[in-house]
Amino acid sequence: MRFALLALLLLLPISVHAEEADPIGAILEEFKEENKEEPEDTSVRFAPDFCDFEITFPEEPYISRRCPEGANGKCYKLTSYTMVYDLKTTVEVSVTCVPSNEQKFARYNEPIMRAALNGMVKRAGVENFEIGFMEQETHKQASLSGTGGIGSQNKIYTAQLWSGPNSVFTLEASLTGRSQHEADSTFSEILKTVHLKKEEEPEDETTD
Repeated sequence: MRFALLALLLLLPISVHAEEADPIGAILEEFKEENKEEPEDTSVRFAPDFCDFEITFPEEPYISRRCPEGANGKCYKLTSYTMVYDLKTTVEVSVTCVPSNEQKFARYNEPIMRAALNGMVKRAGVENFEIGFMEQETHKQASLSGTGGIGSQNKIYTAQLWSGPNSVFTLEASLTGRSQHEADSTFSEILKTVHLKKEEEPEDETTD
């Protein structure tokens, strides 16, 4: 009887501890949670010093030099971003920003800006579209949104023209192919980042 009781007492702590959580494991799990690496921010802001506007790309865009025919040798830089998802859906965004002045800002009115966007329709292969216009004291903006197709692939296309006292900013963006969640989200998020550049607040130079 005594031996049976001793055996029971020896087994009892084992069964109790077996039901408890592993304290070392819990500490290690907490340590892993605290030391999880944040996803790397690969976004790149496009905002030349002279430009009144800005946009942010998810990753480093590429830059090419364009010299249109009949422009008398005047060239400009085209900043572009392209991403293909599942080999079926493509996001393409291209922007430019060129210097301007107060006289051009006054001259670029609604009819001129609407006509400029209208001229992009045929080249972009857009069939159904709408053009909107907005004017504020600081800037003017015309935007075109439309749909079309490339063969059997559907295409969503948008073009924007922004005019400010110091610059003219243009954007062309397309989403081509079947609906794909990540591609749709990227396309939308990039367009949301386009806005009038905010003036940076001067740093506080006070000393202790």
